[in-house]
Amino acid sequence: MPIIWRTATWRDIEESLSFHGAYKGDARVGSDAALRCWRDLVRDPFFASAALVADPAIRGYRLVGVGASVLVSRAFADAEIANPRPDINSRIIASIHSGRSVLATRNEVARANACGGVDVVVLGGIWHDQILSAAERQEVQTILATSFTEALSGYRVRDILHETANEPAREFVQRSIVFSTIAQFSELGRFIHLMTSESVKAVPASLGNVIFRYREPLLRLRDSDQQLLLSALRGATDQELSTLLGLKVSAVKARWRSAFARIEQTLPGLVADVGDRGGRGLQKRHRVLAYVRNHLEELRPY
Repeated sequence: MPIIWRTATWRDIEESLSFHGAYKGDARVGSDAALRCWRDLVRDPFFASAALVADPAIRGYRLVGVGASVLVSRAFADAEIANPRPDINSRIIASIHSGRSVLATRNEVARANACGGVDVVVLGGIWHDQILSAAERQEVQTILATSFTEALSGYRVRDILHETANEPAREFVQRSIVFSTIAQFSELGRFIHLMTSESVKAVPASLGNVIFRYREPLLRLRDSDQQLLLSALRGATDQELSTLLGLKVSAVKARWRSAFARIEQTLPGLVADVGDRGGRGLQKRHRVLAYVRNHLEELRPY
């Protein structure tokens, strides 16, 4: 039974919260307001997500799992670690609702990547436990862990907080990605977990070690170049880039040339020796995109 993952849409998030309401975070603001805040979350540039889709459907469900995380301010992370309390999602949602969001800004992420590291909160790793066979459950959990690792690739990570709301989820995060449990609220079925670079050292082969591996960016691209390459990496054509970036197609092509020129200054061998045959620009794009795909730190704020 093939299960693939892709970036979650708002509809994916809405559906997943309908069958795992414990992660909605509506305790302080109510259900409708919480859903509106989730809609805003999906648009946040540092919101990472994965929707796990089965084809054909499993017992009538095509969406069988969803994972989501976000980067938060250093102050919020420090407060949550110093005083672990249940319902982290509610405090994040309430901050968005109040207009005093604890989500990390681009400047905060850039500073954190330069020194200290970003702070991550996992908003949920959710799957349809009741409909999955043991093998399907294992596949879903493996894909969630892998997609989460890819989402954080290129960031200098300081710590990762995750609250689980049931026993299968708790066992999964401790077994698969090496979280430590820092608080438990048994009467609520809630557990607070923390992952740091220190906590993953005991299991060298774990995905946690991949998450905390960081390389300094070499290219030092401008924001506009990063935006162009990140959108192209996701498969956008020049016409689609034109719409996404609010530029004419001719301006998109000019931005490509500008990006190539900057890259040649640092890594001349990457794009300078493609020859004089037709399609040189396309060859350069393929080379540059292949490079940044394996060096996502080049596309993160710094």
